[in-house]
Amino acid sequence: MKKSVSFLLMFMFFVSCLQAQPAEKLTNSIVVKMVKAKLSDDLIIGEINSSEVNFDLSMDSLNYLSSQNVSLRILQAMKIAYASQISTAPPESIPQTNPEEPEEPAVIVPETSVQPVSIPVNEAISKPVVEQIPPPKEEVVVPPVVMPLNENEITVNAMSFIIPMTDLLLFFDSETTSLSGVIQKWDQQIRNSIESGRQIQKNIREVELKLTDKKNANSKGFTNEIFVLKKQLSDYRESYKQFKSKFLADGMNITKELKDIGSETDRAISSKFNAVGNSVRSANSDPSAELAKPLTITKQKIDADVINYVSPVTEMIMFYQNEIIALKEIIQHWNQDVLAIRKKDSELSKQLEPKKQELINYQSDPKKNKKEITALKKQCSDLEKERKLLTQQMGKNSKELSKYLDVICKEAQGAAKERYADIIDNINYVFQDSITGL
Repeated sequence: MKKSVSFLLMFMFFVSCLQAQPAEKLTNSIVVKMVKAKLSDDLIIGEINSSEVNFDLSMDSLNYLSSQNVSLRILQAMKIAYASQISTAPPESIPQTNPEEPEEPAVIVPETSVQPVSIPVNEAISKPVVEQIPPPKEEVVVPPVVMPLNENEITVNAMSFIIPMTDLLLFFDSETTSLSGVIQKWDQQIRNSIESGRQIQKNIREVELKLTDKKNANSKGFTNEIFVLKKQLSDYRESYKQFKSKFLADGMNITKELKDIGSETDRAISSKFNAVGNSVRSANSDPSAELAKPLTITKQKIDADVINYVSPVTEMIMFYQNEIIALKEIIQHWNQDVLAIRKKDSELSKQLEPKKQELINYQSDPKKNKKEITALKKQCSDLEKERKLLTQQMGKNSKELSKYLDVICKEAQGAAKERYADIIDNINYVFQDSITGL
């Protein structure tokens, strides 16, 4: 109850601040503050649509907004509002673009209305304007979320017991490729379906206009030609009704497939992390063993033209890519420990080798060099013990890393479940909301 009251007070305070400054334009920082204030996406988008805006939509700013948990829906609303404001503003009020800087790509705002039927004014009988069926809302293209990386490749060089972790990077890269293919399939499927619906709409409008002409031609009863057109119109309307039902069913099938993909991903993450953890635990812990594995993964791009019905799924592509980056950082961190142990072991080895050689030389006359031999044996033994302790430390580190991978695995599973559930909710909303306008 206390949390609800606190949230309500915070929301009222935030709204009062906005109302107290009606002249202030919405900026990126205000949007971020609204997100951090836990306001809903719908409320934030409503504020964006009803306010003057002064957004910075450069690539760096979009990356920053994404890092501050600003959703794709809000980013889309910001781009549309900014583009709409520029398109309606007088030329002198439009900010000039620095010629040295590349222009931001224009936001595509689809035309969602149909031009009214033009009727000659000198007609003896006025024709009723045929009600136009609004086209689907599919043409809103959600801009891609750009990965906050400057390089085109992700390169790591795992060492010793850390080498098995490279399998995790390859795993998430494979998941990225697989899901990208699924997204492309759904995208094409929906576009084909919408094109089919548009063709039916076009047929309906053409028959409606023909019927209007025939019925208004005279005051007599309907002719056979009119009845034929009425039957044709009825068939087209029934086809369009079936199209809408199938379109909604396609959306439900996509969410069902997403649930299956999410469940399979959960199992795959568990299986892969378990296998890698076992390999890390049983890896060679000898510091003197020169084991290293370089790996380069090419950064995969997110399709910029994914239709909005499936665009939420691209968030999982970002999730997989971010997992790869996080795992790379973990590898680099543990590499430092391995390098430190190897360096110490190398120093001990350099100290040990000449002493062993010296010991061999003294053993040519053991009686004469008994004292020196005893001292050298003690020194060699101490150095060997130090090297053995380093081997033990490497083994201990491998077990610690193996346990840490269990923690990372659970975090990855939890995050993936949350994202898939959120994506499914968003896709359901888009289909349910859009079907009302079909």
